[in-house]
Amino acid sequence: MSVRAFLLRLGAPLCGAALVSCPAAERSMSAAPAPAAAVARIAPVAPPPSDASRPEGARAREPEPSAAESGEGPRSSASEGARAVEPEREPTPLLGAVAKETWVYSGPSFGRTKVGYLRAGALVQRGEKPEGFAGCAGGWYRIAPYGYVCVGKNATLELDQPVLRATRTRADRDAPLPYVYGQSRFPTPPYYTRVPSAAEQAAAEPELARSPHAAGAGGWREVPVEPLPDFLEGGRPTPWFSMSTHSPASPTAGRAMVKSAFSFLAFFDAGGRRFGLTADLDLLPMDRLKPVVASSFHGLALEGELTLPVVFVRTRGAWLYDGDPRTRGLTQSRPLAYREAVPVTGVSARVGSSRYLETREGKWLLDDGLVRIDPMKRRPGWATPGRSWLDISILRQSLVAYEGTRPVYVTLVSTGVDGLGDPEKTHSTVRGQFLVHTKHVSVTMDGDEVGDEFDLRDVPYVQYFHDGYALHAAYWHDGFGQPRSHGCVNLAPIDARWLFAWSSPPVPAAWHGALSLREGTLVSIHP
Repeated sequence: MSVRAFLLRLGAPLCGAALVSCPAAERSMSAAPAPAAAVARIAPVAPPPSDASRPEGARAREPEPSAAESGEGPRSSASEGARAVEPEREPTPLLGAVAKETWVYSGPSFGRTKVGYLRAGALVQRGEKPEGFAGCAGGWYRIAPYGYVCVGKNATLELDQPVLRATRTRADRDAPLPYVYGQSRFPTPPYYTRVPSAAEQAAAEPELARSPHAAGAGGWREVPVEPLPDFLEGGRPTPWFSMSTHSPASPTAGRAMVKSAFSFLAFFDAGGRRFGLTADLDLLPMDRLKPVVASSFHGLALEGELTLPVVFVRTRGAWLYDGDPRTRGLTQSRPLAYREAVPVTGVSARVGSSRYLETREGKWLLDDGLVRIDPMKRRPGWATPGRSWLDISILRQSLVAYEGTRPVYVTLVSTGVDGLGDPEKTHSTVRGQFLVHTKHVSVTMDGDEVGDEFDLRDVPYVQYFHDGYALHAAYWHDGFGQPRSHGCVNLAPIDARWLFAWSSPPVPAAWHGALSLREGTLVSIHP
């Protein structure tokens, strides 16, 4: 779903060009496969978490039901000796999401406020019985950790649904990229709706006839490969959201655009070719994509005594020095990495025409080609004790996360490529103070501007704060510290993951998104 369609569904205001102005379709990346995910556990009825709450990380695969949950009862072993046998537990009642967005409401009615959503494949603990049937024939169930879901076409109590099995791989919220990603090569991949025969591939990809070796592994040899899933055997179409399937009439549903990238749930081989099942439940031939390699850049967590000022090295070939420029001179200590974050004391020394800065570890670096982030000079009115807020500078391309007046994280970002231009007419980032109102573990961003079309699936760690403007990870470029975006605030994936877990509203474990119009982290953007 596009950003525009998603915000229209929320009833959010739109701002014209800004809706498709988030990512500039730049370049490159990869992610390791994720570890396994826990089922969200239910708690007594409670309101959404406060600003102090923090989300837990999700993991890769939903677990199989335990012995107790499957009704088999506890298992025993010889090693247990004479230990008392534990009483059998009742199976844990679970609810499964089978839609791309399975909405969670604050009460058992479609008229209540949306507080978040589950993505297909999520399993959450639920109440044993429905707590109402208002507009919902299957009943409204309370879920963990709060909220209500309508059982019907978007949610089910039957946990063997093909959609649930197909989407069992969950976003890994402990990783810089929550999925394995691939970026389209040219010619771009077709969207297969079932495992295609050789004849169907030849018809959909005529380039295969011109290049017999085009269907090679293409950089995907290291991904974990699974047996062909039973729901795809015998030419069956892939499951589709809301418990339907793709049409069996055609083996394809079009072809990817040139600037496109996808997230993957599983990989398998068929007919001598490797295919990937995307999070949108399409099958793509992996030789038509290149693996995404995420930027390794990241900022600095300010913990303990560590605080501002911090400088980022924006030149290559810079050095850290031992000694003292004021007395005994300097000797090279070690090279500094490009964009390395270095905490400094604020003490400087001039030697001839050169100026040096003292680091917190007692070394020195040349004050040349640095981006310096200093402590705030005046406390803004919103910097109250415990309140989370972000200070973003367009000219410095920097971000500082604060709790009250205490800085807790500092990094470089990429804002709109047109700098301080008019956001309504150019690719510039909006300025002012805003609240984060909607967070997604990942969401599709696309653009249809002629000559700049793009389709980027599952952009990670997205935090919307004003119309179509958001903070989010960018897996298609590594230009952090320079303006690069169509208007959004691009973050390196490691930074985006940290900020997503820290900011409000929190996204509960097993959920894919959360909403709050009043409790979100404040975002202050200025020149």
